[in-house]
Amino acid sequence: MEPHLAAGPRERGSPGQALVEFALVSMLLVLLLGAVVEFGFLFDHKLELANAARAGARWGATHSTAWSAAATPPSNTIEGQVQAAGGTSTLANDDSHLLVEYLAVSGSSLVQCGHYSAGSGAFVAQAGYTQSTCVAPGNLVRVTLTNPYSLVTGLLGGVIGARVTVQALATMPVMS
Repeated sequence: MEPHLAAGPRERGSPGQALVEFALVSMLLVLLLGAVVEFGFLFDHKLELANAARAGARWGATHSTAWSAAATPPSNTIEGQVQAAGGTSTLANDDSHLLVEYLAVSGSSLVQCGHYSAGSGAFVAQAGYTQSTCVAPGNLVRVTLTNPYSLVTGLLGGVIGARVTVQALATMPVMS
């Protein structure tokens, strides 16, 4: 049998060692928790934009020329449906934040044939297309939303910047 040796003061550890270890580990856990919270808010914002893009594309499929350049568009327009979808009421109704494009189906490929410009308040057709040949049943309407997202916790601001650009798009076939 081995003799029982009493532990000396150095073998027991110093009284402050656990406190120092806890302080180091807790900082890492707080950073991790902040990152999880930030990701949750960012993911929620992405889902809001995706739902709004789908609402606009769905409306554009049956009301393909219901456009508005107004800052607060009416609910019977594509832009109004986007802003009414929830969480996107502050989304600016301009070409850099809300883009309504039309794609012509040519065999197995898609060709952008035009888009609605809120800046000019008119449909802009690509070369070789007109509004009537572009905004036609069988072609596609695509709504793209781009919105900057300000970080909530600020923990990741130094790593990736204070703002992140979030984008969502939805495409539906034009029905009428």
